Amino acid sequence: MKGIRITGLCLLAALASSAALAGSASAVTIPQIGRCVKVATGAGAYTGAQCLTLETHKKGKYEWVPVSSSEKQTFDGTGGETTLKTTGHSTIKCIAANFVGEYTGPKTATLTIEFQGCINSKGQQCQSNPQNKSEIKTLPLEAELGFIKNEPTVVQVGLDLKPTAPLTQLVSYECGSITESARLEGSVIGQIKPIDKMTTESNLLIAVRTTGAQLPEQFEGGPNDTLSTTFMSGTESTTAPSTLAIKGETGHNAALLEIKAKGA
Repeated sequence: MKGIRITGLCLLAALASSAALAGSASAVTIPQIGRCVKVATGAGAYTGAQCLTLETHKKGKYEWVPVSSSEKQTFDGTGGETTLKTTGHSTIKCIAANFVGEYTGPKTATLTIEFQGCINSKGQQCQSNPQNKSEIKTLPLEAELGFIKNEPTVVQVGLDLKPTAPLTQLVSYECGSITESARLEGSVIGQIKPIDKMTTESNLLIAVRTTGAQLPEQFEGGPNDTLSTTFMSGTESTTAPSTLAIKGETGHNAALLEIKAKGA
């Protein structure tokens, strides 16, 4: 996922102006996606360039500007081997995963993921479109930012990936014979890093515990976020629990951005 390259004095001036309209720092609801912008001394609420420490003597030089729906803050990334396991069915392994998305607000994003070289444990190719063999591509997904953990010594932030309403599936696919199709449903949380740092780097980790459960299965204090796959053959269908793991996703923002997880 990508970060923001700020170019030119005009853009800096625009950011400073938008910071003045962003409201007080006390209104920031973390975690939140945005940027820490340098402003005139006394005009900012923060002392440092990461917008983590509030200035209490009215000498602040930095202000927090959350991403807005009117912007186009894009990101992309690539991941390694992907494993989709479903109880009672063949495991699917893909050799790579490609991410493309856009932040749509201070806590939201849209994205799609394309899995390449997908083959199940029976040696059958798996694909979303019969014309693109061994390629599984998600439908447009919605994502929401939240805390996986928010403790004094451990802070972890994640993106909760969900189907875009009114759809109920993240992806549809078939393996081998077209007499049976499958749809992956539910939602899954990936841990996003780094946090509390203005950077172009943005990496998403979608993992599974050694016990076989998704890691994590929920945001702190939130409902369960789990996956299942429904298999359809003729008029019959069956549903079973699923897990998804993607190794080594590395991403970049198109401009410098920060995921603010500490401070007001």
